[in-house]
Amino acid sequence: MAMQVSKKSRLAAPSALLLLLVVAALLPPPRAEAGHDGAGGDDEPPPTPCSPADRAALLGFKAGVTVDTTGILATWDGGDDCCGAWEGVSCDAATGRVVALQLEAPPLPPPRRSYMEGALSASLGGLEFLETLVIRDMARIGGAIPASLSRLSRLKQLYLEGSMLAGGVPGSVLSGMASLQYLSLAGNRFEGKLPPELGSLPGLVQINLAGNRLSGEVPPSYKNLSRLAYLDLSNNLLSGAIPAFFGQQLKSLAMLDLSNNGFSGEIPASLCGLRNLTDLSLHHNKLTGVIPSQIGSISSLNSLSIDSNLLVGSIPESLFGLQKLWNLNLSRNGLSGSLPPGIRHGLPSLVSMDLSHNHLVGGIDHFFRSISPARRLTKNASSDMSVIFLPRQLQHLDLSKNSITGALPEFGAGASLRWLDVSGNAIGGQIPSSVWRLVGLQRLDISRNKIRGTIPASMAAMASLRWLDISGNALVGRIPDSFARMARLRHASFRGNKLCGKIPQARPFNLLPAAAYAGNLCLCGKPLPPCRQI
Repeated sequence: MAMQVSKKSRLAAPSALLLLLVVAALLPPPRAEAGHDGAGGDDEPPPTPCSPADRAALLGFKAGVTVDTTGILATWDGGDDCCGAWEGVSCDAATGRVVALQLEAPPLPPPRRSYMEGALSASLGGLEFLETLVIRDMARIGGAIPASLSRLSRLKQLYLEGSMLAGGVPGSVLSGMASLQYLSLAGNRFEGKLPPELGSLPGLVQINLAGNRLSGEVPPSYKNLSRLAYLDLSNNLLSGAIPAFFGQQLKSLAMLDLSNNGFSGEIPASLCGLRNLTDLSLHHNKLTGVIPSQIGSISSLNSLSIDSNLLVGSIPESLFGLQKLWNLNLSRNGLSGSLPPGIRHGLPSLVSMDLSHNHLVGGIDHFFRSISPARRLTKNASSDMSVIFLPRQLQHLDLSKNSITGALPEFGAGASLRWLDVSGNAIGGQIPSSVWRLVGLQRLDISRNKIRGTIPASMAAMASLRWLDISGNALVGRIPDSFARMARLRHASFRGNKLCGKIPQARPFNLLPAAAYAGNLCLCGKPLPPCRQI
């Protein structure tokens, strides 16, 4: 029986069809099913299987590994296609050639550590389309870098870190990697000189040779590395002067780490022309002379560590114009002169400052006022800023072992400060009762000064404190009983004062060694002999 269609329905049908066509045109095309194109046509060609030559090269590397506790090579089961399930292997889908080999030891809870033991196989040189080679933190891969790796002309990234590779850094091998941009051989056992051949690779952006046993001077050929942004030669045995061309021709440098070597001579003033430099680490060398007065020109600087050298003179005023500086370490030098006065408006990003073990002089109270952020005075506020507010971001301040005088000021706030060490100076006055306002403080060391008066009971409110050293002063009176509430304290020393009375009989005070209380007048109670009954 034929279906009856009303005149109204017949008229509506074209409009409905038109609406469907419009909606269909606005919708995104349907996703293609695996192996098909979006129109349901012929199957897409499957990925090209792994090149037999590359597969053989990878199996050659596997054969050179005698022990693998990482489990990575267990996925290399000998199947035909190394581009599929072989962990760490990446291929070009169109050609089937291996373009990346990235093997990194998975982290384990200490002291356990996963590793590979063996040597780098010369077969890796057969991976001629390789662009990235990463073998990192395998701990026991030893021997030399195979000469065959010079054939990797397409290689852009080479990371062979954290193992036992030894011998010299093979400059002739690395110079064959014409496309190389990122090089790291850190944390191995390489010896000998820095390879001058690296200067023939102008595309290098990163060089990291830290943590080896390299010696000698920086080759002059490195002046050709104009694109170099990251240079880490730390923790070696390098010597000689820091090349002036670092600042003159390596204008792209953003990170320079030469720490823990034997570099000597002065800090080149040319380094102050590196406008992109964010991190400068020259600590633990034998550098002499003064800090360049133009240091403030490195406006991008975030971290400056030049501690543990033989530097003299005063701290340049320009340094305190570095708006982005958050870490400053000038400790363990021979710096002299007054504590820097111009910090308040100059170092707004400062998180950590270490000026310890120098010959700096000046008043501690004036210094604290200089780093106190400017505050609008209320009607009841003192115009001389006798309540000090520390910068909110400041966490670490070490001024120990200088010749600083004056008295500690009253504190208004300092919730972020974690470490305050002013020990080994000539600071007098009393412990300010407002010190409890440093509520985040974990370490307080005011030992070996000339501080007098009593220990404020309010210090018991410093709930975060783990280390307290007030030894070697002229404090009198008792150790407050309220200190028994300091539950997080793990170390304390009260020796060498004029204290008397009963030691708080609560942890850790009654468990500290007796030496922590030695040299006082009449302290008693555990760990010292019992108090006499009156």
